[in-house]
Amino acid sequence: MATDRVELFGHDVALTGTLSSDVTASSSGDLRMTTGAENIAQALSMRLRVRTGELTRLGFPDYGSRLHELLGEPNTQRTRLLLLAHARNAVEQDPRVVEVASAAATVLPGERDVVRLSLDVALITEQNPLNLVYDVRLAGTGS
Repeated sequence: MATDRVELFGHDVALTGTLSSDVTASSSGDLRMTTGAENIAQALSMRLRVRTGELTRLGFPDYGSRLHELLGEPNTQRTRLLLLAHARNAVEQDPRVVEVASAAATVLPGERDVVRLSLDVALITEQNPLNLVYDVRLAGTGS
């Protein structure tokens, strides 16, 4: 069964970081790999980071999300609903995803320009949903 999950959910180089992606090393000094649920969580987060159309030249015109369209918008209920809609749409484009079963957007205490998206993602062949958490900074950090 474990091999089936690896084949189904894939494997990739493990990335670290929120806004930039750096590779990580294993204890042996090789690139650390990610598999299973960790891999699909990383893949879905990357899909949310990339702007739709950004990978068109590489043959993936529909890959990505529209979250970037809301950067600079005020943190209102309307903006949060749009963030959820764009995130749901992007995540459900992944063929390993059955559906986004539930989604919520919350404002982090003390971070008025950061919206935390929490998505319960139903995956193929999995009984328990994946809880994907992704933070969106609506405004720049300049003073």
